[in-house]
Amino acid sequence: MRFAIYGSGGVGGYYGACLAKAGHEVLFIARGEHLAAMQSRGLVVESIDGDFSLPEVRAAAGPDSGFIADVVIVGVKAWQIKAMADSLSVMMDENSVVLPLQNGVDASRLLAEGVGTERVVGGLCRIFSRITAPGAIHHFAGKTTIGFGELDGQVTERCERLEQVLKDTPGIEVYFTTSIVAEFWRKVLLFAPLSGVGTVTRTPIGTFRVFPETRTILTNTIREIVALSETENVGLTEADVAWALEAIDAVSPDSTSSMQRDLLAGRPSELHAVLGALVARSEKTGVPAPTLTLLYHSLIPSEALSRGDVDLPRLMVSQEPNGTDF
Repeated sequence: MRFAIYGSGGVGGYYGACLAKAGHEVLFIARGEHLAAMQSRGLVVESIDGDFSLPEVRAAAGPDSGFIADVVIVGVKAWQIKAMADSLSVMMDENSVVLPLQNGVDASRLLAEGVGTERVVGGLCRIFSRITAPGAIHHFAGKTTIGFGELDGQVTERCERLEQVLKDTPGIEVYFTTSIVAEFWRKVLLFAPLSGVGTVTRTPIGTFRVFPETRTILTNTIREIVALSETENVGLTEADVAWALEAIDAVSPDSTSSMQRDLLAGRPSELHAVLGALVARSEKTGVPAPTLTLLYHSLIPSEALSRGDVDLPRLMVSQEPNGTDF
């Protein structure tokens, strides 16, 4: 099978490497030093499930019209989707399918606007992984799950085929579902609270989940997301709140979310695409989400600085010797 991995960072790079190791044709789309390293010396994967390396991989800076993919796995950040969706078509024919793995609940809709609804299946992943150096991916905690399904809940031949291919790929856990939209919301139940609370407190999961004060914030955020999900009739309940807290308690204590790592490193994050999108739904529907709103608003300045949207020197307190100390 031919896979194009659009966005070959911690998520796309890991899954693409597993597919390439299993013998599939894989095109990695990346940028900068990471791309240069893959082109010159391949890709190295360090994983809690076993390390491996690919001395040679096919990598490019953008879509390649000479590589028609059976499946395009989209691994860019959620906020990058809208800008790149239109460019995917050059790697696709009438049988190609796009599988997005972004956080949030809007990725499939945004991709469908660029390539057509009939070409997109809903997808998500649950993995803790990151780039540790150019050409190097580290899967450092948790499972390596991909979940997917048709957006209309149908069971199709293309999904059955893809499920079998992914099941046969060592290093990837997979499940097919007829309720992928509900699964989007179940993932948001984990990602949004972990990202918001972790970034605001600047602590790993194992720290903020044990303090009563921050655990209350965590729980309130989860309950607000369940309430927001009711606007799409996906059927989440108090049982999902318990499931989310149990899942969070099972995560390795030193783990952090990708949003937290991005913002604390001064990189643009998925803040607006995930927490911001949830707050926008709250404002549109009238469903209250005060904790989510506070977390989101608290992180907007950091996001603005990471994107260069503000004049940092003008905002900084003077560092001259005669500057005022508060």
